[in-house]
Amino acid sequence: MRQRFGVAVALLGNPRLLIVDEPTAGLDPAERVRFLNLLSELGENSVVILSTHIVEDVSELCTRMAIINQGQILLEAEPLRAVEDLQGRVWRRLVEKSALPEVEREYRVISTKLLSGRTLVHVYCEQAPGAGFEPVAPDLEDVYFSTMAGHYGQQPVGQPEKAAQA
Repeated sequence: MRQRFGVAVALLGNPRLLIVDEPTAGLDPAERVRFLNLLSELGENSVVILSTHIVEDVSELCTRMAIINQGQILLEAEPLRAVEDLQGRVWRRLVEKSALPEVEREYRVISTKLLSGRTLVHVYCEQAPGAGFEPVAPDLEDVYFSTMAGHYGQQPVGQPEKAAQA
């Protein structure tokens, strides 16, 4: 209700620009959907700048996005186009937790998730990395992790470019 009230107050002057910071944090799923719909409607007549760490909000709401790290824009793109650009470059493999350090040495790991006591690893590679990896349909989370790791978009601050690995 506070977010709704804040938006209502902000809209009193019929602004052309609305900046919202983590607008869906703490909302239950139904209220989150209602609030995203409200922001989407507002975006039809105003510019809405959304600052969030919730990737789903970006994919559901935004027609343009930027990934910013330490004040530097690493990627500016249309979310769907960024996902399309990663097609064929994201691979996954389920490994034992103890094997993760070796996988991280051999491949460009962009993310890991624990799954039933094992680790689901996503790697960035221009062609099939082999060794049990399978292609995965990338999503916006893969875009984020690939960008932050320096494999997609511009190079992050303070990170040297890695040589291609086989």
